[in-house]
Amino acid sequence: MLSKLLKYELKATGRIFLPLFLALLLFAVINRFTLGPEDFDTPAMISMAIYIVILVGILVMTFIMMIQRFNKNLLSDEGYLMLTLPVKPWKHIVSKLFVSMLWIVISGIAALMSILVIALKNGDLTTFTEAFSNSYRQAFELLGASLYLLFFEIIIVLLVTLASGILIIYASIAIGHLFNQHKMLASFGAFIALSALSQILLKLFNMIPGTTYSSNIHISSVNDLISMQPAIQLMLASGIIFTALLCAAYFAIANYILSKRLNLE
Repeated sequence: MLSKLLKYELKATGRIFLPLFLALLLFAVINRFTLGPEDFDTPAMISMAIYIVILVGILVMTFIMMIQRFNKNLLSDEGYLMLTLPVKPWKHIVSKLFVSMLWIVISGIAALMSILVIALKNGDLTTFTEAFSNSYRQAFELLGASLYLLFFEIIIVLLVTLASGILIIYASIAIGHLFNQHKMLASFGAFIALSALSQILLKLFNMIPGTTYSSNIHISSVNDLISMQPAIQLMLASGIIFTALLCAAYFAIANYILSKRLNLE
């Protein structure tokens, strides 16, 4: 059933995002050929303005859609229908979380690609590729196979951080709907409270022996990078553990409220 929820969520949101991505790339290509170092005429300015509006619109839309899909589908009148399906509430949360993460990642990739289409000139891509290849080769010679572990940890850190950012919003919205009035204001207050509590817990977590403060890591040369590699990996691993615990806590709050304390009035 989770797969069906994912397909439904992708279909519902894809109708909005896919045309925006296509429009973004289309105007990136147009700006690629209309913009010049000296020729910045009215059509070029209009094309660039439209591109910027679409780019900002995509970034704003991903945030709005993330909130709107959770709030409207599960905590408004639609919640009566969605939560009467033979599906556990946690599956609704997971489906919306995964799809939100997917669109945020795709939005970032599309934005980066569109910027590269406009910015890169003839030969720049080859130069960039060669520079990246040389940097990778040098890093592998210095760090060896541990370079892959470092990349993997960085990717996991980014993903769990993204999931944590989404889940704290879900938990805040769910807490806000425990109130009969001023639910959005209560959700905002819950978000501030959860954020403050998370920062306090982070301070306490960093006091545990064996964890690494990021402020203790100073890299000014390649030799520093090599010598500090164990500390960097420990810092990343600690960050993954702490953020994953936060994700579990936010998820538990949202799931408990949807399962036991839901107020749709």
